[in-house]
Amino acid sequence: MSDSKNNRPRTHVIIAGAGMGGLTLALALLKKGFDVDIYEQSPELREVGAGLWISANGARVMAALDLKEKLEAINLPPQDRLIRYWKTGEGKSVYNRGDTASKADHTLIQVLRAELQRVLYEAVVALKPDAVHFGVRSVGAETVDGRARLLLDDGRHIEGDVVVGCDGAHSRVRQSMFGPAPARYTGALAWRGLAPMTKLKPQHREPLASTWVGPTAHVTTYPVQRNGEFFVSFSAQVDSDTWHTESWSEKGDLADALKDFEGWHQDIIDLFVGSENLFRWGLFVRDPLETWSQGQVTLVGDACHSMTPYLGMGVNLTMEDAYVLARCLEQDPGDIPQALKRYDRARVERANRTKAESLNMFGIFHSPELGNSETAWPYINEQWSTEAVRERYDWLLQYDATSVEI
Repeated sequence: MSDSKNNRPRTHVIIAGAGMGGLTLALALLKKGFDVDIYEQSPELREVGAGLWISANGARVMAALDLKEKLEAINLPPQDRLIRYWKTGEGKSVYNRGDTASKADHTLIQVLRAELQRVLYEAVVALKPDAVHFGVRSVGAETVDGRARLLLDDGRHIEGDVVVGCDGAHSRVRQSMFGPAPARYTGALAWRGLAPMTKLKPQHREPLASTWVGPTAHVTTYPVQRNGEFFVSFSAQVDSDTWHTESWSEKGDLADALKDFEGWHQDIIDLFVGSENLFRWGLFVRDPLETWSQGQVTLVGDACHSMTPYLGMGVNLTMEDAYVLARCLEQDPGDIPQALKRYDRARVERANRTKAESLNMFGIFHSPELGNSETAWPYINEQWSTEAVRERYDWLLQYDATSVEI
């Protein structure tokens, strides 16, 4: 029951960050009758990142927020999923994780990150036109005399009933709560790009999602669209002893990419060559947090559980966080600390398990067994059997943030 129904003043939620977590949380809260303001350091919505997968667990949240039809209108669902061998391009059709426990109601949604952000933003401002404040940089948060404060870099603060840090892996809100969280380089770097299908050979235009696997790298590819134009979105992770920055927006050099993927099938080389832009960054991990909340301040998404991309669950876990937090605040609108304890109990263990399982996938994707075809195919058949994929993903995809016990 929302606090408006209890005749209380509307609970005011202050959100740091207008990324996927901040916008999803804001939309869920606005629909439940809360007052919400988002403070975003960028001067406007920025198109950062290429494509992403919304799996069944994330799609349930989008459906609960009445966004399913809008996202399906820009979705290019794969007709098949393949594991492909890095040298030859030979592929094995694998159990589609997008179908796991959800064939009847939710398919895998493949969209550009910028398109998802736009859909969420438009839904938020439709409910509260002035909800998002751009060009405001937050540096921390605190609870003072029963009120939550978002601290700004100019010395001012914004006060509300609760502050939520949705400000990413480098979260200043998290740092103000728990101190610095040193990042450890995992020994791998990531590439991403977006290649127009018009620049690619016909085989790239097939509606397939593929993961190419090799002994020291893997590449995931899938189709997406933007304003009626079709692309192949791809992300690649490769072993590297070199320390790289963690920024998603650092440009990568084609010559470096071709060196990293020397000897790979020509279809992969064509993606790098045909990409509009290439970006490269190091993959880092931080120690898991045992609690995300302090006083009347809490965290969502990468701010509290940034993880490696090997399970493809980052944005989906963020959506789960946001919806569960909105439910917890609705359950205890007059007792914010109790609501945040409820949120921690519901979310921390699952997120930390996902974080650990994602890192474990590194060794599966980059196995020495993939070095030659004689050992590769028995390994692929074992690791990507229907049973193995279901064991890996069912517990993730069956989760329903809209009804899980809180």
